[in-house]
Amino acid sequence: MSIFRICAGGVTLAMLMAVPAAAKPAVGVTVTAERMAELQRVNTFVNSTIVEMSDMEQYGREDVWTLPTSGKGDCEDFALLKRKLLLERGWPSAALSIAVGVTAQGEAHAVLTVATAEGSLVLDNLTSTILPSSRTGHTFYARQSGRGWIAASGERTREPTVDLPVAERIVAGASSRRRRG
Repeated sequence: MSIFRICAGGVTLAMLMAVPAAAKPAVGVTVTAERMAELQRVNTFVNSTIVEMSDMEQYGREDVWTLPTSGKGDCEDFALLKRKLLLERGWPSAALSIAVGVTAQGEAHAVLTVATAEGSLVLDNLTSTILPSSRTGHTFYARQSGRGWIAASGERTREPTVDLPVAERIVAGASSRRRRG
């Protein structure tokens, strides 16, 4: 089996499998009004504090996953900082996962997902609104699990994986929609 890589928006995705992944870690927390407010504070704080900058601009290479200690970062760096801040506030690590996929515009993207008793919520650097994963417009192909990733097929991998034909159709569809407008 071949692995293909694409990079867009600072995220490199290894292409391998066939169907989008549900961004649903196994452990779900009950979201009280207090917990929702805490999620909102962390999401808003990180989104308003970190300046978006690609890894290529900042480090001279693609796909650097690190906390944005410089005050700059791309989508996965935002997600890593949100995860760190929530862990420091007592959120269970099993409920906090990074998910990767593509936006509705076909751009590679990473977000922090929070597994709740009601379903997965997404903390995204593209919006201050916290949404259920099904309402983001994103297609998720893999999510973090422990020390690795779980792909759509259930396969455990060391890197996020997606299906090249599916990703190409999504990107082609997004490109044709952009050309019309």
